[in-house]
Parts: sequence; structure tokens; C-alpha cells
Amino acid sequence: MQILDNQNDLARYLGQLRDKKITVVSAFAAGTEALVQSLRDNGNRLDIVVGTINSFTSPDFIEFCIAEGGADLTLHVDFRYQKSIHWKLYLVEPDIVILGSANFTEIGVSLTRDNAVVIQDAALYQEQLARVAQLKATEGVLLASDSEAFDEELETYRFHHRRMQAGLARTAQYLDGESWLGEDSNQSIPLFIWYSDHSEDSESAAESHLRASSGVDWDDVREFFTYECAEGALPYEEGDVVLTARCNGSHIAFFTFDRILYRDGTYFIYSYRKKRYTAPFNLDDTKEGLRDEIPRWYEEGRTEMNRADILRFMI
Repeated sequence: MQILDNQNDLARYLGQLRDKKITVVSAFAAGTEALVQSLRDNGNRLDIVVGTINSFTSPDFIEFCIAEGGADLTLHVDFRYQKSIHWKLYLVEPDIVILGSANFTEIGVSLTRDNAVVIQDAALYQEQLARVAQLKATEGVLLASDSEAFDEELETYRFHHRRMQAGLARTAQYLDGESWLGEDSNQSIPLFIWYSDHSEDSESAAESHLRASSGVDWDDVREFFTYECAEGALPYEEGDVVLTARCNGSHIAFFTFDRILYRDGTYFIYSYRKKRYTAPFNLDDTKEGLRDEIPRWYEEGRTEMNRADILRFMI
């Protein structure tokens, strides 16, 4: 038996393997796309199963595996949410079983907060492989593919994941971007990029709609935004904490979308004045990088900022 730790971590152990079949079963997966590709480059074949508890598994990871999938990469997703797997199991043919608390996430495989033991036992390997096969045959566990059933489940999952991430942005606050990245359940933050200042007519309409709807005094409004789309298509909800910016990369700030009203093809979004404004983290160490990226994100129609974006700004 071998004990892995943050000096000899799981990512490093797996990275030494060549021409093996590697089975990964993990409650969560996120940020390990580069590791997957590296393992494939070393001639390994990967069979991955991920869960959806709390909607933590990254849709980006799922989509990567779909796009890059083939004979050397297969993915199953356990779409049973709170009833889905909580395993952290790694199997390496013909006889290696790795058990511990490490999810298949960037932080998990680094073992900075988790543990793992390597057991060489052919009988145990076959036993665990049989359990994985039984799991993949369970109702609600689907092979990632272009099938209509999988696409529908993934679309629903994207929604739940986005709402979970928006909830974390509302409730969890960190000192800076680096601290935010230190928790791998933090994967994205809602993003709203606007084009131009409001006209007098737009501001008058916003004030009128708000008074008629809730009686809130206009002096209590810190800022308001407008978003044109079909009713029900707005990618934000009341209470969301959203990173907002002008399309040229200026006016970068977090705002809470306290009130949202829909009128004649336009959503009016209001942020109220408060004694203390909620923010997932301080923007001082990321603003410079954001200024350069926001114009491109505006052209792409981006409505969220993810871990990879923030990590890039920290380098």
C-alpha cells in the first residue's frame, strides 16, 4: 500500500502512467481537462463517471469530454443529483485501486486538502470494476453522447449548475480572487456587460415601472440596467450578485440584482442602496485583466465568468 499526499499527489501519480486503462469515478469533476488530455497523450484510455450532487460537476468538463471523446475517452454522468454517487475511486489496470477523499477536480487531485491510498490487489480491482459496471447500468446514469435524452438532461443540469453558482456568489465572500479559487465548488460568477449609458427616456421609464410595482423611492436605487430579450429568457434572477461592466472594459463592479421587472420586451433590473454591498471577492487583483477581456466577452455574448478566466488574471 502506498499513501499519496500533496508532495506526491494524485495528479503526479496518474501522470506517470503509460498505456493503461484508467477508470475514474468521482462525485464532482471540474478543472481537470488538461490532466485528461495529458493522460491520453501518454497512451492511456480513460473511462470516467461523474456525479451531480449539488450540481457541482462543471458543465465545461462534461462538454470537453463530449467534444474530445473517442475510443480512449468515455464519460458517464449520474444525473440523479442528490441521489448520485459520492465515490472517489480510481482504478488502473490490471490491479491498482486508489481510494480516498479526492474528487476529480483541480484541487482534489493536488491532495492539498484530501488523501488517497494506492492498493495493489487484482481481486479488489476486479471487484471494484464490477461495481462500476453495475453503476453505469443504473437508471439515470447516462453515457455522454449526442443523443436527445442526454442533451435534454445536460440542458437541465446546466440550469441547475448555473443557479447553484449564482447562489454561492450571493452567500460566499472571499478576501480576493485567489481565495475564491481556493474552493473548487466556486466555478462561475454571473456576468452582465452593457453597451451605453441610459437615456433620459429609459431612466424615466425605469423609475415609473419601479414606483408602480413596489413603491420604492428612486433615491434608494443605486443603479439600474436594462436587458432586451423574450420574457423568461433573462439569465439572471432577483437576488443574484452579478459582475457588471461596460463593453469597453470600464465601470467594473459587483451589483446585487434586487428587483427585476419585465415590460414590453425589456427587463428593468434594479440594485438598491445598502450599508454594505455583497461581493464574492475583492476585484483589485483582477480588474486589470478584466478590462482587456470584457470587450471580447461582450462580442461573444458571455453571461458568466468562470474559474479559468479568474485564474488567468491571477497569473
